[in-house]
Amino acid sequence: MPRLIEPDQTEEPSVYRARREALMKEIGEGVAVIFAEGEEDGDGFRQSPDFFYLTGVSEPGAVLVLAPRERTYREFLLLPSRDPEAERWTGERDPIGMALRKKYGFARIFRTGRLTGLVLDLAAHSPVLWQISRPRSEDEKKAVDLEFYGKISAKLAGVSTRALPYALARMRSRHSAGEIALIQRAVRISEEGFRAAVLEIRPGGFEGRVEAEAERVWKSRGARRPAYPSIVGSGPNSTILHYPRSERIMQDGELILMDMAAEFAHYAADITRTLPVNGKFTPLQRRIYGLVLQAQKAAFAQVRPGVYFEDLDAVARKVMEDAGYGDDFIHGLGHFVGLDVHDAGAYHEPLAAGMVITLEPGIYLPEEKLGVRIEDDVLVTEGGAKFLSDGLPREADEIEKWMASRPASAGQH
Repeated sequence: MPRLIEPDQTEEPSVYRARREALMKEIGEGVAVIFAEGEEDGDGFRQSPDFFYLTGVSEPGAVLVLAPRERTYREFLLLPSRDPEAERWTGERDPIGMALRKKYGFARIFRTGRLTGLVLDLAAHSPVLWQISRPRSEDEKKAVDLEFYGKISAKLAGVSTRALPYALARMRSRHSAGEIALIQRAVRISEEGFRAAVLEIRPGGFEGRVEAEAERVWKSRGARRPAYPSIVGSGPNSTILHYPRSERIMQDGELILMDMAAEFAHYAADITRTLPVNGKFTPLQRRIYGLVLQAQKAAFAQVRPGVYFEDLDAVARKVMEDAGYGDDFIHGLGHFVGLDVHDAGAYHEPLAAGMVITLEPGIYLPEEKLGVRIEDDVLVTEGGAKFLSDGLPREADEIEKWMASRPASAGQH
């Protein structure tokens, strides 16, 4: 009988173990310490994607230790000590025992108070400390693992520190069938939210109602949170790439740009649609919309293993430039999607089957108070590509039919 997966786990423990084994094969020797650097948001604690990818553990303050050269135990999970008073507020945590080891698939689980001693013992056998996290810019906080390694080096002579910054990025960007299914589920939930949100679009309506209706539907379908802060901007706000407020009243004759999607079981979707507020595109709006869609189609036709992101960007950008709007396409064409909406991946390397990317060309004309972006999630397959977000209209005529098919009471309260 298949084992029930814990609510916060998305795969069987054996899947996470296989990922750890693959990373240890890359490392080969020494010790890697990976800290859970998740954050609290309005929807609870969100585990850091690298840590979750390797463990399936959502506890704050957890630590993973990998030691490929050890003969008996090569992986260790360390969890913070229990706090009965805190657990009265946040919920009971599991004690360390057989049930917890089975739940997470670790033979050795300790409390984090043992971390320094454990790493000192392991590094004495194989004196290399590996930094696995991705490179950080100078203005970001210093990596937690490097700070910890500094303390270890001060206590143990002869230890060196090495970096393997893209190993996890490469692993995470090539999704398993299980991961693709979760991303697809996030996409379908997101599309349901769009269909509900469109009922709130009308002249005199409030941007915030559009956003709120989408997010209400996502949560009712099992999504814990939006995959990113929703962007819902009408008229002049449609030209602001990351418009944050959703507080304007929609006006007749304008467009509304909705860049919003759900996160399901830790995996993100990322979708954008641009619609006419009154249900009909003006001639200028239709022309700009058609160019953006043409650019997306041109890029999609080139998606396949072996192609580079920059090649896809160039194809889409040429469509804009040939029409005289090259300077109005002011961002990149897309990014990887997975455990983060802007997910880990090596952008300087060719695409491979199993990757999920976005294609999101846009044209922004502030002087016309007009912005158009069309964004879809695309799976790279062995033979080419597949739209994951194929459940919402993209063609201008289809969008007008979609708007016209709404009940007469849509958007009226």
